[in-house]
Amino acid sequence: MTAADLPSRPAAGAAAPGDLPGRWSAVHHGIDPGRVPLLGRWLRGMWVGGRLLSRAGVPPTAVTGAGVGLAGAAVALAARHPVAAGAAVLGAALCDGLDGATAIVGGRATRSGAVADAVADRLSDGAFALVLWRRGAPGWSAATAVGAAWGVDTLRRIRRVPARITVAERPTFTICALLACGSALVSPNRWPARLCAAVWTGAGAVGVLQLLRTPPGPAIRGERAGRPAR
Repeated sequence: MTAADLPSRPAAGAAAPGDLPGRWSAVHHGIDPGRVPLLGRWLRGMWVGGRLLSRAGVPPTAVTGAGVGLAGAAVALAARHPVAAGAAVLGAALCDGLDGATAIVGGRATRSGAVADAVADRLSDGAFALVLWRRGAPGWSAATAVGAAWGVDTLRRIRRVPARITVAERPTFTICALLACGSALVSPNRWPARLCAAVWTGAGAVGVLQLLRTPPGPAIRGERAGRPAR
């Protein structure tokens, strides 16, 4: 979502359940969650969790911070405790969905929250790439992977196509990190992490091509402070 799409102050009142898809679409450049495979089911689960967190008074930015903390914990655990690291990766991914859900359900979406979420996403991308390195991927390969992730995000902004979904999105990077950790259950070797890093980088290359083949969009207000749809 772009910061320009969000109110500068929290909206009054909580959202009714029937309004949630429309509210989500409004802050994600008009994307219809029902037309993206699995997205609708994922969002319904996140809205349930977001509703519970909102009722408990948990601010969305606290969930965002927790996600970054879990991503950092995954890096610290990856070398000696890969299963725990995988759980931390999964927890970080859940927080990434729950912070926005909490904001939308509770009517607390703000510009500062959107910026914080965008920064948290990039930090988590870097942490997940470090997980691959800690699991045995070469340093240059992990660096190339995170460069691909950040490159896709940057190119999407430059071409002003925030609603263009590619194969190089955060679920892809999360799955690569999870598989690199989970592979320790069946193999002590380093090749699974190396393969995951290669898949991540390959997805990034395809994502760049997808964006380059997408016609540039018109200039949008506040695009520099914005973030791509997810």
